[in-house]
Amino acid sequence: MNEQQTRPPVKRPFVLSGGGARGYAHLGVLKAFSEQDIYPEAISATSAGSIAAAFICDGYSTDEVREIFRVHKLGLSMHWRNWRAGFLSLKKVAEVLKQTLRHQTFEELDTPLYVTATDFLTGNQRIFSEGPLIPAILAASSVPLLFPPVEINGVQYVDGGLSGNLPIEPLLAEYRDIIGVHVNPLTPYNPAEGFLANVERTLHLAIREPVLKNKLLCSYFIEPEDLGKFGMFDFKRLEAIYTSGLEYTRRRLQEQPVMLQG
Repeated sequence: MNEQQTRPPVKRPFVLSGGGARGYAHLGVLKAFSEQDIYPEAISATSAGSIAAAFICDGYSTDEVREIFRVHKLGLSMHWRNWRAGFLSLKKVAEVLKQTLRHQTFEELDTPLYVTATDFLTGNQRIFSEGPLIPAILAASSVPLLFPPVEINGVQYVDGGLSGNLPIEPLLAEYRDIIGVHVNPLTPYNPAEGFLANVERTLHLAIREPVLKNKLLCSYFIEPEDLGKFGMFDFKRLEAIYTSGLEYTRRRLQEQPVMLQG
């Protein structure tokens, strides 16, 4: 215990996946790492992961981000309503980001951040690492059919998970010992599940292969198994999602500590 208390903080690059409401588990995962004095050296993220990453790279602690979500009721603003209305919109997300982020550009952040979105014309991955933060985050989070594409410099972008839901690519050239966090465990197929569950499963299967390939490039990989009981639209269950990520990662770090040398 004394050794842990006197050890200087360790920095490691992280890659955070998308996952809708399950993206809130990233805060629990990062909280568990911080308890071991391990913090992001840089973060590459997409979709819901990019929202969490923006706050962390802007110098917020995980507890402070949770308080922002609570005060602004950000989770409740995104819950599923019906096919006609869809989500309420990403407007609330944009407003909260504008009000609470201390910095509004990538260059001003305390920790390097890479946000990936998908070019809606070509399907190619686009990496944002400079310029305005909020448009890139909204583009990375705009799930097709639920949100309209976000236009940046004349190009239409949608959810980054479609071109790579574990976007390790921006980190490979400059960083080593990358920690991957994926919040979309593939659960056993249940034909009795509802329409939305089947749509979600179809999406996961469609984007799974690149995730498995990028997982092999991580030196340490976290995928909380219990997150399979939550859907990507379970925004009313954020605290349970957070706890699932936190407790799983605590157990994992106890069983298999991160190599801290170097």
